[in-house]
Amino acid sequence: MSRRRTELAQLVSDIHQYGINYHNREIYLHSLEYEEGINEAGVEYKMATSFIKNLNILSRQNSNPILVHMHSIGGNWADGMAIFNSIRFCKCPITIISYAQASSMSGVILQSADYRVMMKDCEFMMHYGNAGHYGSITAAKSSIDHSVECLKKRMIEIFAKRAKVGQYFVDRKMSEGKIKSFFDRKLREKSDWYMTSQDAQEYGLCDAILGVDNYNTFEEVMAVEKYNIDL
Repeated sequence: MSRRRTELAQLVSDIHQYGINYHNREIYLHSLEYEEGINEAGVEYKMATSFIKNLNILSRQNSNPILVHMHSIGGNWADGMAIFNSIRFCKCPITIISYAQASSMSGVILQSADYRVMMKDCEFMMHYGNAGHYGSITAAKSSIDHSVECLKKRMIEIFAKRAKVGQYFVDRKMSEGKIKSFFDRKLREKSDWYMTSQDAQEYGLCDAILGVDNYNTFEEVMAVEKYNIDL
């Protein structure tokens, strides 16, 4: 086997096994294991630790942009925020392209990117999520109080900060505080709030839609100017 074919075989192996293309500075964010008859596991410890390792590898090479391909149904809050914060504190500009769905925790992760892109047929879903509590009544109450006071508040804060650029809120001159109230009211009404990619863009939850906003290739998406955001 020629050297070129050997290098290509190694690259393909790294993409499929580890979710990283170090030549093009791309990371694939999805479940790491595939089992017949088993749905996608969602955001969990293994996904988060693998992603953080890949991100550190690329960010230590240089400060050039990184493209993240995300396909996830959402999942665990703590592991999702580990991914979220690793992106926010990365020195490299990061674009996330969301496939199929940006739901629950994966919708939150999308907000961490400097530039947020959705596929045309990708759906966005926002909700307050589910929680399981174990142990004594006192411990369960403490866990519930933490979920209500901290996690829900942080999630709404993240969405509201990015949504300020949304045309819906710009047209109505809505402050960040009013945007938070708007999202909270919607979530109380709908529980699981589903949106098309166009809806998500109108509300400022994504910046562009591949194949709609004059972006037809990944290269065109990566060439755009990135936002300076504070989350």
